[in-house]
Amino acid sequence: MRILHMIPDIGISNGVMSVILNYAKAMPDNIVFDVVYFSEKEKTKQAEIEALGGRVFKISPPSPKSIIKGEINSLFKHHQGEWQALHIHAPHFTVFIAPYAKKYGIKKICCHCHSTWYSLDSHNEKRNKLLAYPAGKLTDKQFACGRDAGLFWYKNEDSFEVLNNAVDCSKYRFDPQIRNTKRISMELNDKFVVGHTGRVYPPQKNHPFLIKIFAQIKKIKPNAVLLLAGAQKDNNLLSLVKEAGIEDSVIFLGLRTDIDELLQVMDVFVFPSFKEGLPVSVIEAQAAGLPVLMSDSITNEVAVTDLVISMSLNDSAEKWAEKAVEISNGKREDTFEILKQSGWDIFDCAKRLADYYSE
Repeated sequence: MRILHMIPDIGISNGVMSVILNYAKAMPDNIVFDVVYFSEKEKTKQAEIEALGGRVFKISPPSPKSIIKGEINSLFKHHQGEWQALHIHAPHFTVFIAPYAKKYGIKKICCHCHSTWYSLDSHNEKRNKLLAYPAGKLTDKQFACGRDAGLFWYKNEDSFEVLNNAVDCSKYRFDPQIRNTKRISMELNDKFVVGHTGRVYPPQKNHPFLIKIFAQIKKIKPNAVLLLAGAQKDNNLLSLVKEAGIEDSVIFLGLRTDIDELLQVMDVFVFPSFKEGLPVSVIEAQAAGLPVLMSDSITNEVAVTDLVISMSLNDSAEKWAEKAVEISNGKREDTFEILKQSGWDIFDCAKRLADYYSE
């Protein structure tokens, strides 16, 4: 059984693409994910999709123009009978994609929202809001990464089902041996490690404020270092780092494939984002038993354990720093059973999704 997933891009830093891959890896052997996308990125997860038996297709951005060109029609016509379901990871594109999937025999069509905003580009907000209205009538199922996201996109609480951005909880499970080995290999065994996961652009992760917070942490903990996983060196951020005099303590790690081990290394996870849907990185941090300090602009649905503390972005960097150090003093514990029982283990969630595809 092949399922076609539609997503704007398959870039290595796309969190939704990571969610799709997490589910693909946890699916029964008879279910394989193909992916169609339209926005090119320099580094992608195409190899990972193909390693799982999936295929990758690129089309032009869904729009009236692409419909006139017949590109979407051609995609479904050429592959008629190959896909048993279509899973669209952007409700506002459903109006362009779903009619052609139906035309060529796909009966299972769902859309899936992953945010509490219509677009990070203010110019596209009204357009995407209008385009999303027909999604409920064009699909047989509407999924949301969380309740807040579902209410934002679909309005009616009875019209959608929450499907968690689940993770392989066993992969991130706290392990003192991995922590010690990794800290030694990174020459961090005598450091207080502040961590963060996320790309610099678009700027929703609020890296400038994160650096200001860390500069204050450094005053409390002189041995502190900041690990920025997923963040490439950026001139604006480097200027802030230099201005604060912390050049030797901020490490831009860039794109990484060892996030599970990096989380073991950290002592506290600081996440002052402006906007998030339901951030997988905060779930991963909790799965690693890591205390998390995040902004109150992020939905509390992500607080699966009591390791998560929220603060206002209106609070000073000094207050954030004091709280980050305070919550890092607790004993690191194994949270595997808590996350699993709360419905965040990928294998349990994947079974639910597989049942939907197959029923």
